[in-house]
Amino acid sequence: MVAMWQIHARVSASVMGLTAGALLIASIALSGYVLGLSFVSGPMLYLCLLGLFHLGLVVPWALGLYNANRVPWFASYDLPRALTLVTYSILAYQLGLLMAIRYIGSPDELPIERDTTLEDSNLSVAGNFIFVFGAIVFLVGLIQLDPTGYYKLTYSDTFRLRAESDPRFFGTGMIFASIGLCMSEAGASKQRLRFILFCAGIWFSVMLYLGFRGPALIGSLIVYAIALKKGMKFPLWFPWLASALLLIAIPIMGVIRDEPLNNRSFYSSLNLLDAPAEMGQSIRPLIETEALIGPRDYRHGKTYLVALKGIVPNLALRWEAPNPESLEDLPPSHWIIAVVEPWVYKNYGGMGFSAIAEPYMNFGSPGVIAYFFLLAFALVWLGRIAIRNSYTLASWGLILGPLLWTVRNDSASFFRPAVWGLLCLGTVRLFSKGLGLVGRFSSQGNSETDVREIST
Repeated sequence: MVAMWQIHARVSASVMGLTAGALLIASIALSGYVLGLSFVSGPMLYLCLLGLFHLGLVVPWALGLYNANRVPWFASYDLPRALTLVTYSILAYQLGLLMAIRYIGSPDELPIERDTTLEDSNLSVAGNFIFVFGAIVFLVGLIQLDPTGYYKLTYSDTFRLRAESDPRFFGTGMIFASIGLCMSEAGASKQRLRFILFCAGIWFSVMLYLGFRGPALIGSLIVYAIALKKGMKFPLWFPWLASALLLIAIPIMGVIRDEPLNNRSFYSSLNLLDAPAEMGQSIRPLIETEALIGPRDYRHGKTYLVALKGIVPNLALRWEAPNPESLEDLPPSHWIIAVVEPWVYKNYGGMGFSAIAEPYMNFGSPGVIAYFFLLAFALVWLGRIAIRNSYTLASWGLILGPLLWTVRNDSASFFRPAVWGLLCLGTVRLFSKGLGLVGRFSSQGNSETDVREIST
């Protein structure tokens, strides 16, 4: 109602931005201090990232702290309707949290220390193998892009060469490395957990240096959250130091990732608001989608069907890029850039997408409200089962990681890694149970043999 009043009253875009920002802060405070949600719980992580990626540019601009002229596409007259949808999403999400905690109960955010149910050696070992496999496949895919000059590639080069050649090694390796880390950490003992965190730190540092800031950020959050759920203690200053380093690293890497890998200079003019402002540019796909899609153009769930089709891997011996019959058959993140900036699309560029834009694209404003209300319910339920055992903890991370990535992308970036991760987890679970049954039958057979020998 506040958003509708602002539109009809012709409130300025800056006032609407500040209203949305104030609503976000109020929602975070209510969820954290009244509902008792941990700031590294699934619902809170999603809420914070949703606000950061949609209001990180608008709020500093509205406060007069950031010069939006540095952003070529930014125009204040485009903002009101997009900010209305942002407001709807925050309100619906908060209402969903309130209702979920009332009817489902608060998610158990307390770690179970010294509880062996959060340790499983089979899961941890399998995760180690999957991580190593994924990392090797990723590096092979990177070298395969340009065998003689891969060390000179820029971030833009990697996307161009992936599209022009076979991208399967590159993308598959990244997915499996994340799956392996999550499984390995969820099953690790307290003694091995520090070593896994060390390996994760190296891996995400490599990803960040290569220019993949989003996967590095989301992956780091998931690894940190799982470690806390397993009862690991971090110094009080650690999250603050990590946040400060990210504020510095994200804008710097945004500049230097388009320099050759072997010749990157880390000196760059720095504004501490560059990081949230750059993340906040995810509001642009929402602005463009709202302007392009009207009631007659709603997709009625088609984009989710497109994403589901992407779960099945392309196993052809010779790689052929998908050739959709029309732009409507493209995933939303490809569709928006193909329509808004065709030249960038032809040169394999992109702008990501928006978690708010996709439900709007399919079902309009009611779709946005329903999506975020149900999403809050799902995240609360998922949080309640997360620490039952190491397998539920791994499934929590395997679902939440891709889901957090959809904040600035479309559902295609969720279904494939989540389903692949759960399939890997299920396979390990079945194999582990099989080993247990074999061991049990073997021990029973030995005991029966011993009894017969004693009786004779």
